[in-house]
Amino acid sequence: MSSTVRACRLTLALGVLAALVSNAAAQPADALADISRALVSGSPDHALELGTAYLKRHPRSPRAHVLMARARLTKGDLGAAYEELRRALDADPRNEDALYYLGLVSARLSEAEFKRLAGMAPDSPRLHQLMAESLEARGERPAAAREYQAALDGDPKLVPALLGLARLKRIALECEDAIALYQRAEALQPTFDGAYGLGVCLSVQQDDDTAVKRFEEAVTRDPTAAVAWVGLGTSLNKLHRPADAIQKLRHAIELEPRMGEAYYALGMAYRADKQPDRAAEAFRKAEELGGAVGGGGTTESPR
Repeated sequence: MSSTVRACRLTLALGVLAALVSNAAAQPADALADISRALVSGSPDHALELGTAYLKRHPRSPRAHVLMARARLTKGDLGAAYEELRRALDADPRNEDALYYLGLVSARLSEAEFKRLAGMAPDSPRLHQLMAESLEARGERPAAAREYQAALDGDPKLVPALLGLARLKRIALECEDAIALYQRAEALQPTFDGAYGLGVCLSVQQDDDTAVKRFEEAVTRDPTAAVAWVGLGTSLNKLHRPADAIQKLRHAIELEPRMGEAYYALGMAYRADKQPDRAAEAFRKAEELGGAVGGGGTTESPR
């Protein structure tokens, strides 16, 4: 066989191999496009059929799970849509489409449960609590406070309602009332929110010795809560312990690098520790991130 013939056969074989590889690479994208087209054309059943077949070959495809969730959402199957989105996020925790649709599905599931509860027990303490949380999320705090109080009138030991009303009192700087509510909640069930809320209120009242103890309880219950480390650092600095405060505040920043309030508190601690250059840098970073630039107490949190 001549070298020319062999070269031609080799070229042909390489061309066939390249075509096969190209087709194999294109097939998954084409299949996903087919599922998407089925959805757009108003054929969720066909989309589910295609998606099920695709996931047998590619079970951890976030895009396929999102498309399946959209198809199930179109058919009104909220529970199945939720499960598909959870699988998508298991494969890719930062998938924006999965997070977006999970928010939609979760809201609809919550609305459905809310209506079911309202039908079963229209004046139940739990229903008043849920109404309060919904009002608070919309920024309607006075109405939310009334609903939390209605929940507690029906069940004085309902811990979420105690914590919710205490939080609203704390945000309004009605610390005496907030402390009483937090203490009632803590006696029933110790929580991060209870310890943190007490720490904030006690610091506002300038009782930072006790506030430190409460913030320490809070970070023990949830070591990842940067806001509690900021509260702890702020109270330590107010007790003239800037070196300890700096340590706690730097840890808060490790947890939440874009928390402007933490940089501001760190700047105050560096200033108290007579480190003006570091204080200036921390204040500059706080301003860049939109952190607090004045005032006392601790970092506010919606928790």
